[in-house]
Amino acid sequence: MTKYNSFLTVFIISVIAMIVFIAVYVKAIFGLINVVHDLQGEEPNVLAILNIIFNPAVIISGIILGFSSLIYRIMGIVHVARNKTVTDGEKAFWIIGFILMGFVTAIVFLILAKGKNFVS
Repeated sequence: MTKYNSFLTVFIISVIAMIVFIAVYVKAIFGLINVVHDLQGEEPNVLAILNIIFNPAVIISGIILGFSSLIYRIMGIVHVARNKTVTDGEKAFWIIGFILMGFVTAIVFLILAKGKNFVS
């Protein structure tokens, strides 16, 4: 598998994990709203509320999202830093971009990488 394809695979895993995380977390928030609405003045059970917010699907998708995001950022930084055709100024911008705006920079990287020979 080429460096480009491995970067693309990790990025796609990250995007899927982000979509799952958002969907599951929105579902948990609506479940929390239903529980609070059903209480109608009763004392809320803190453990039940925490169980709704931090259910296993939210935690697992969050962990996968965090690791895959970290991996594609590191891969992008390493690919740019090792590339001999990129000037030092460009390398600095790419590295800062991956650190501060990883998702947007990864999309731009995927679009421009083949043309600029960033990865093989």
